[in-house]
Amino acid sequence: MPVRLRLAGLIAVALVLIGAGAYTAYWFHVAGQLRKGIEEFAALRRADGWRLDFAPPAAFGFPGRIGLDLGSVTLATPAGLEWRSDRVRLIVPGLDPLSPSLELGSSHHLSLSDAWRGIVTASGASVRLRVDGDGDLHAFSFEAGRPVLEQPGMAPLAAERLAISYEWLNPPDPGHEKPSARFTLEGRAIDMPLPAELPFHRRLETVQVEGRIMGTIPEEPPLSALSAWSNAGGNVELDKLAVEWGALSIEGDGTFAFDPALQPLIATTARIRGWNEIIKRLTEAKLMEPGMASGAEMLLAILARPDPQGRPTLTLALTLQDGVLSAGQVKLLSLPPLPLTPPGSGAPPS
Repeated sequence: MPVRLRLAGLIAVALVLIGAGAYTAYWFHVAGQLRKGIEEFAALRRADGWRLDFAPPAAFGFPGRIGLDLGSVTLATPAGLEWRSDRVRLIVPGLDPLSPSLELGSSHHLSLSDAWRGIVTASGASVRLRVDGDGDLHAFSFEAGRPVLEQPGMAPLAAERLAISYEWLNPPDPGHEKPSARFTLEGRAIDMPLPAELPFHRRLETVQVEGRIMGTIPEEPPLSALSAWSNAGGNVELDKLAVEWGALSIEGDGTFAFDPALQPLIATTARIRGWNEIIKRLTEAKLMEPGMASGAEMLLAILARPDPQGRPTLTLALTLQDGVLSAGQVKLLSLPPLPLTPPGSGAPPS
């Protein structure tokens, strides 16, 4: 072999070894920095009165990923918000340290003071984060497969898939005229614990929501922040709301807010298709008289207009106020109140 070729081969091997050594040093340096950052974060939160427990971080993933396994994690805030997971792993792509992610376990215990408790199980759940060079969080996305929510005294709420994304918009304004964040939510095959007397499908095939948070939510305990934001005029602009529920299809847009008791207020313009199936089910369950059902079908057919695909579509106001869901002037059903108590109403400090 010519001397030049052998020399070139030796140089190539040396460069590979140097590169591998440099990457190995980089991997262990980043893993050490991650461990240090987690410990500093935990120390700061504990100094603020939080409870934050996890196992000593164990590194894994070399060479492609830089990961720390925290084992089971318990996080509780002074406001009474608590989350317990059977496993949490922090993962950073080897060449993209600004896109970390969290792999979550299969069982999660949630509680909001003494007002609400629940257990969520899932076949797999993850959170992807986007941070800048200073470590500030700009956005996150959450995805869970086959999540099931179990609450005391209620039937389980389950889905095939749940996905949420949230992005902070900078800089936020002090008023409520401009958005401080935008979000999306998507759920598929959601099985609802509806009362047995309601003759409706228990499964929502799809739910899609896109919206913007108007006004800045203050950095306070959850209920105090929600109450302060709401009292300052904060609301949610719903840019898209789409629901497929059996034969019923609903598309709309509108606003979402909270009343002084932190109960939801919704005002939307909804485009509805497939209402005949709902009327049929109400009639079969003897919740609507046959004559009234025939009159309703005739009236709705007159009011409906074809959409771009030629499908009969009814456009009307869909509202939720004082726990009552209404379509136009017609009350559809009453919903149970959210288990939230505004600060200063005799509840423990939030």
